[in-house]
Amino acid sequence: MRARRRQGHGFGRFFRMVAPDVVGLLVAQGQVSVAATGAFLDWSEGGAADAAALTALEHDADEARRALLGALRAALATPIDQEDLYILSERCDRVVNAIRDIAVEADALAWTPDRHAARMAGDLHAGMTVLVEGFAQLRGDFASAGAAADKVRAHARTVVWRYRDAVAEGYRSADLQAAVIGRELYRPYARAADLLEAVADRLWYVVLADA
Repeated sequence: MRARRRQGHGFGRFFRMVAPDVVGLLVAQGQVSVAATGAFLDWSEGGAADAAALTALEHDADEARRALLGALRAALATPIDQEDLYILSERCDRVVNAIRDIAVEADALAWTPDRHAARMAGDLHAGMTVLVEGFAQLRGDFASAGAAADKVRAHARTVVWRYRDAVAEGYRSADLQAAVIGRELYRPYARAADLLEAVADRLWYVVLADA
């Protein structure tokens, strides 16, 4: 349950003392997610990161999420509705799972990310970075949190545009087999962008409900 804003100052201080820093725990999970999208960008650019590194970061994100859920269970009250915190955490986790799965599937298909993949990964990483900055603003600067959500949506939609361009270019090439495989691997990038946008949409909902 959310502590009501119109309660007396003494009552509010009491809740601040007994409530864990659930926003901080959400930010902590988000920071691991940023590390994961950063590693995914490195992998997409042909760097040292690999599917194993992404899997390890996905496990770290799960640990951070469990810490948040444990705090939500123990809290007498939270500054943001518990359901909203749960959904933000769960949707953020889906993005990390999605990018991990891309790297795993690419390994299985012996597919090497190209410049289209690197560009899409760059926007996913930029979007996740701004998203976590928005999470941090939920301590009181709701206008900045909403602005962050808008930026995240813009990054997510850019990924979808890049996906369409990549697919179109692939089918104009002479190597049809490579184009088909590329399309199958590009599509999850766009799906990850949809998942990222879903987190931004929920962040905006929190802004409207709690501001």
